[in-house]
Amino acid sequence: MLLKKAFESDTNTGIELLFRWYYRPLCSHVVRYVSSKEIAEDIVSEVFYKFHKDGVFATVETSFRNYLFSAVRYSAFDYARREMKRNTSLEYAEYVTLQPEHQPDHITQYEDLYNDVQNAINTLPQKQRRVYLMHRYEGKKYSEIAAELGISYRTVESQMYSAMQELRRIIKAKWLFTLLALFH
Repeated sequence: MLLKKAFESDTNTGIELLFRWYYRPLCSHVVRYVSSKEIAEDIVSEVFYKFHKDGVFATVETSFRNYLFSAVRYSAFDYARREMKRNTSLEYAEYVTLQPEHQPDHITQYEDLYNDVQNAINTLPQKQRRVYLMHRYEGKKYSEIAAELGISYRTVESQMYSAMQELRRIIKAKWLFTLLALFH
């Protein structure tokens, strides 16, 4: 809702918010496909550039997050396909192996886990969620968060600790069985 309202009032503000919130998670997502941080950053930047330049934000019917993750994933696939054509002839294609983390079931599990973490974050109380997002996604230090929100350093520590405990509890409850199955 906040993003849609930001886009309605000022497109540049909306793009800036999207970039701040999703740039790092998108880069982390893409690097799994291209195995290079620099290439992942280029792909994500290019997707944001096209998203803004072509006015795609106005036509997104799903969430912006879903659109961006899909767009960077497809861009990463396109990049990998171009690299394969350039670097590998068909006679050697049978010897190219897919890394375990690139297997479709691993990708799906990662995306499911990511969605579960996002949903768990959304269930946190507003103050905890805000402190958690400022620290984890915006990369702010506890002292910066305390100054910006006008609360004590200890309150920020306490909010982060409570948020982490709650997220662990929620994720553990859902994913413990899956992790146990993977290790056996």
